[in-house]
Amino acid sequence: MFKKALMIIEKLTNSLLNGCGLKGILNTLAVEMNCALLLENSHRQLIEASDSLRKIYLNSADYVREKVETVDIKEKCNTNRIKVSSAKGYTFEKLISPVFVRNNIFGYVSLIRESEGFSELDYIVIKKAASICAMQIINETSAFENEQRIKKRIAERRF
Repeated sequence: MFKKALMIIEKLTNSLLNGCGLKGILNTLAVEMNCALLLENSHRQLIEASDSLRKIYLNSADYVREKVETVDIKEKCNTNRIKVSSAKGYTFEKLISPVFVRNNIFGYVSLIRESEGFSELDYIVIKKAASICAMQIINETSAFENEQRIKKRIAERRF
């Protein structure tokens, strides 16, 4: 199990280092774990999803419209396992792990399976995926902040 965890974590790290973005990171994990993944903000709004989400919903918009997530997370700072039923009659389980950015909860990564249950490997990998998503978010945020700073300096020099 630990060899597989290390192999998956290495692939996630490579996705981050190769600039695959959040979607690429989620898709890498979805393929390796044979599941669907979501990244939601702290208000439970969808930010990004793996392509395999279509196995559970016809498209990501169905997830947003249905608001299937009615269960409150008991411990926001820990990984939680919940069972969810959608309006379309699907029943599935979500393993949810918080994504911390600059010591605040930015959002949550959810690993989704159709009632197969979760292994210790799932718990290990989802926590690491949350960390890797946080690194990607920090990279994107820093790049945006630097771009804005450069634009401001250019504008100041013109005037």
